[in-house]
Amino acid sequence: MIHILYNIFLNIASPVVSILGIFSNKISVFNKGRKHVFEQLAARFESRDRVIWFHAASLGEFEQARPLIEACRNEFKNHKILLTFFSASGYEIQKNYKNVDFVSYLPIDTFANVKKFLNVIEPELAVFIKYEFWPNYFTEMSKRKIPLISVSCIFRPDQLFFKWYGKEYRKLLLGIHHFFVQNEYSKNLLETIGVKNITVSGDTRLDRVYDLLSQDNQLEKIAHFVGNELCFVAGSTWAEDYILLNDFLTTPKKIKIIIAPHEINEKSIKALEKKIKVSHTKWSTYDLKSNVENNILIVDTIGQLTKIYSYASFAYVGGGMGNSGLHNILEPAVYGIPIIIGKNYKHFQEAVDLVDNKGVVSVEKESDFNKISNDFINNKKLRDRLGDANSNYIVSNKGATPKIIKFIKSLLD
Repeated sequence: MIHILYNIFLNIASPVVSILGIFSNKISVFNKGRKHVFEQLAARFESRDRVIWFHAASLGEFEQARPLIEACRNEFKNHKILLTFFSASGYEIQKNYKNVDFVSYLPIDTFANVKKFLNVIEPELAVFIKYEFWPNYFTEMSKRKIPLISVSCIFRPDQLFFKWYGKEYRKLLLGIHHFFVQNEYSKNLLETIGVKNITVSGDTRLDRVYDLLSQDNQLEKIAHFVGNELCFVAGSTWAEDYILLNDFLTTPKKIKIIIAPHEINEKSIKALEKKIKVSHTKWSTYDLKSNVENNILIVDTIGQLTKIYSYASFAYVGGGMGNSGLHNILEPAVYGIPIIIGKNYKHFQEAVDLVDNKGVVSVEKESDFNKISNDFINNKKLRDRLGDANSNYIVSNKGATPKIIKFIKSLLD
């Protein structure tokens, strides 16, 4: 019954979403991106192609897919790789990603779309990341005996699969060829509903972030701005996060402050600038001669944050004060620095682990943030101790990618 209601909902929702695109730019981009998907796919893939298909919801999931994609690119040179996104934000930023043969939106999960998509692509293997479970895609792939693996996934008792009324959706999980889960708890939970094909591999993002240490992280503007001073980086921040950062935005500090907002549109940047009461500048207008005395630098561009973290003495990662979801804390953690996050982090395994390891500190209010940040500013031994806890976690838990690649190789060979 749930599956029937799901398909009825999709058939009603599709035309409604099309109409809503008139009033919302985000929805408009979502709709336009899918308009010519099948023609684009047909132009890129032929029936003789051996295709490995990766699907990620958005950017966070892409970072989990990325080390696997790059390993597949090197290991399976006779295969083509397709990467699909559900969200416009993921697609728009990675649509020119060079380690795949094509990047596309995922067509909406209707019967007709699914059959048409699989007829065009005919994937030899499908790899879905973390929370992506699409009933019609999964059902049809099972019928066609297309191996499907779920990677870096986490399961919790409050998910539909484990409810008394989620029996139909549990069947979807039984059709997945293999699960590579992040923790033992997820494995045990899956086993309670009869799923046995499970490997606890950890999070592939740890492999990705570990590689950051070997890349060139130099940024001339950041090096010039920071100089020899302590540096605090607030990354992927939202409006809710600025409640914690209020004192940093309004009172001069004896450190350099870099803020990299999650949204960098003109409206968001102007709203942030209104909150700042001390001297500040922006990445887009930064001048190597005249901006060195500014206290705060706003990063109003994308693609630099992973390198910027390498300049930090300590960091704050946004998303945990609201409902948008905590952003990637592994990227700063790999550089061996302490990290502060908001209160909402329990659904993120790496955050739970790093808080337990005492390398990450969760705060609920501005006074908590001010206390711990002042401690970090004044106590190098404290910074080093928490930073070591974070870097040791990365080193100890990396290695998911080769485990999964070994399994993929056994399927494709």
